[in-house]
Amino acid sequence: MTTGRAALALTAAVLVAGCAVTRMPEVAATREQTPTQHRLDVADCKAEVGYRLDYNGEDSPLANTLRRVFTLGAAGAAVGGLITGLPATTASTASDGLIAGAGAGGIGGLALSAHGSSPFERAWIACMESRGYRIVATPEAIH
Repeated sequence: MTTGRAALALTAAVLVAGCAVTRMPEVAATREQTPTQHRLDVADCKAEVGYRLDYNGEDSPLANTLRRVFTLGAAGAAVGGLITGLPATTASTASDGLIAGAGAGGIGGLALSAHGSSPFERAWIACMESRGYRIVATPEAIH
C-alpha cells in the first residue's frame, strides 16, 4: 500500500471511529409552535450557532476537530510558505516557514477545538429558549 493510500485509510478509520454525533437535548414548546415551526427553529438555531462558533452540529466532535486542524494547518502552511518561499516543485524540500506555519495552524486548530461541542450545545439551548422552547429533562440527563 502506498503512503498516500495508507494515510487515506487511516483518516477514514479515524473519522468512522469518531462519527458519533452529539444529540441535542429535547425541547418542548412553551407557545403555540407547530411541529413544522419546531423543526425549522431547531435547524435555524443549529445553523446560526454553528456559523457563529465555526462548529457543525451534524458532525461529530472529532470530525469538527479534524476540519479545524486541516483548515488552519493549510492556511498556516500557505502563510509560512509565502514568507520564506514556496518550493519550486513538489519534489523540492519544504521551506522552514511552510513547515512552521503548518504546525502552528494545526496547533491552533486543536486549541480552538479543546472545548468540543459544549459551547455549541449551550449556545443552541439559548437560541431555542429565546424562541419559546424549554429544555425537557430526560432520564439520561438526571443520572
